[in-house]
Amino acid sequence: MSPTRAPRAAFAWWGATACWFLGSLLGGRRTAVEAAVPLPVAILAYAVCAGLWAALTYGVYRGVKGTRVALAVVGALGVADLVLQLFADIAVGAVLHGAFFLAALLLSAAGFVLLFRPR
Repeated sequence: MSPTRAPRAAFAWWGATACWFLGSLLGGRRTAVEAAVPLPVAILAYAVCAGLWAALTYGVYRGVKGTRVALAVVGALGVADLVLQLFADIAVGAVLHGAFFLAALLLSAAGFVLLFRPR
């Protein structure tokens, strides 16, 4: 199978990455692990994770072989994590965090649809 580009899917995934990053930064720190880490370290960790995700998405954008499958596998795990965090946000009442993560979930769903749609 020849590698194919998926630019619209990449844009949806990049938008989901931006929403996740902003939601993680602006949503507050609720867990004991998040409270134990100093803020600059947390920001650096979020930036590294978002950068790695954006690099994988860039591979899909360029049509690099194997990145579509890798993005699908890692993206499914990310979507599962977003769903769990949304339930936690609903239980705690974290509206800002939940809004950004809901947007990330919707953009991720759009990314999946655009990634595997027939051409």
